[in-house]
Amino acid sequence: MKKNFIKKQDFLLKLLSLALSIVLWAVVMDIDNPERNMRFDDVPVRVIGASQLKASTGLELIEGENTTVTVSLRGQSKSVGEVRASQITATVDISGLTEANEYDLPVTVSVSKSGVETNYVNPGKVHVRVDRVESKDVPIEVNVTGTPSDGYRAGKPTAATKKVTVFGPATDLAQVAKAVAAVDVTGRNSSLTNYECRITLYDQDGAAFTSNYITSQTEKIKVSVPIYRVNKIPLTVILKDGGSLTQNQVQCVIDPENVEVIASDQAVLSDIKEINLGEIDLGSVHTGTPISMSIKDKLPSGVSLVSGQPETANVTISVDGVATRKVQVSKFAWNDTAQENTPYTVNILTKSVEMELRGSESQLKKVDVNNLSIGLTYDSVSLGVGRHTVKGVATTVGLPSGVTLVEEDIEVEIEITDPHASDETITSDKTDSTDDTDSTVAEPTAHRTRKGGGSQ
Repeated sequence: MKKNFIKKQDFLLKLLSLALSIVLWAVVMDIDNPERNMRFDDVPVRVIGASQLKASTGLELIEGENTTVTVSLRGQSKSVGEVRASQITATVDISGLTEANEYDLPVTVSVSKSGVETNYVNPGKVHVRVDRVESKDVPIEVNVTGTPSDGYRAGKPTAATKKVTVFGPATDLAQVAKAVAAVDVTGRNSSLTNYECRITLYDQDGAAFTSNYITSQTEKIKVSVPIYRVNKIPLTVILKDGGSLTQNQVQCVIDPENVEVIASDQAVLSDIKEINLGEIDLGSVHTGTPISMSIKDKLPSGVSLVSGQPETANVTISVDGVATRKVQVSKFAWNDTAQENTPYTVNILTKSVEMELRGSESQLKKVDVNNLSIGLTYDSVSLGVGRHTVKGVATTVGLPSGVTLVEEDIEVEIEITDPHASDETITSDKTDSTDDTDSTVAEPTAHRTRKGGGSQ
């Protein structure tokens, strides 16, 4: 009995010893190989699913490559210590995206080492952008900056290339409107030929456009800028005697007096002494009233105005010792060449015509306006019912000595009606013939009620 008890006690002691050994082993192992965290910086993030994305939607990865994260791993000291950065894989999957946009996608981390798990990833999401990559042609503009040497001007620049192809995300590409090449001609007195110039992209608002994702077919183009010597040429006119005035009686002022011109052939400029604007008939001139005359149309072939120079000149004629008087003539002498063949009535709608008389002040005061009239000749049958503008001719009777009438084109508005037509027909005819005129009809100054000719 005692012997069995001893055996039983011995077994229990052995069992207890085993348990203590296991606990002691675990304690020792925990001390020698404790669980711990290990951080790995600058772990590259690999974007996956790009080929599937392009195949299904046509979208491509624009932004999100070359991103890194910090990864913290947790595990037994020995296991964690054996992990190498190359065993850590961080990925972002873009295969499920459907629209061109920017996204913040979660980072997935895996470690090819057992007994190790991910503690945290920082940042936990990576910013990516997807879009369609396209191309388009944009026009090239050449801007000349700076000022050449004194006496020289820059001509119109030309580029060997008229357009350039740019590539990039559709969203960015839509903002690119043109490419601009700027050429500085400061201090130059000779032309630039095939000058290599860098281009800059601009948006529709005229601002320089920059994008890390837009590339162009070329970054530089060749441009040419002619540099011309400037000549200052005086302006002249030819005065034709008329209306009792001669060239010796008038003063002629041309504004501007001269203009700056350039020519590709310098020899052409050396032969130009003046630019004649044309002839002015003194008989039809309103003294003191500027006459606009074209400069551009009178330039010799191969010669052009410098940028900023006026294309027209104002010519003003004044007369010493000769006064002018403006009068309103409301008397009309009409002649209908249709005569007895016309069934129509003619109303003169123009109330009066302004005319200018020229002479000494004392003689001008003697002019009786009643001696002035406007002669009208027309064919009412040919013109037909409606409103018409006819030419008038000024006629004078008994003008004082030395007083002349300034010749000018006179236009008078008349209205032809058919007194035998019904009111409805007349209204219809008037409407058809006056679609482009004001609906308010001026009160006629003369009214013709019989056939033939007469005056009012």
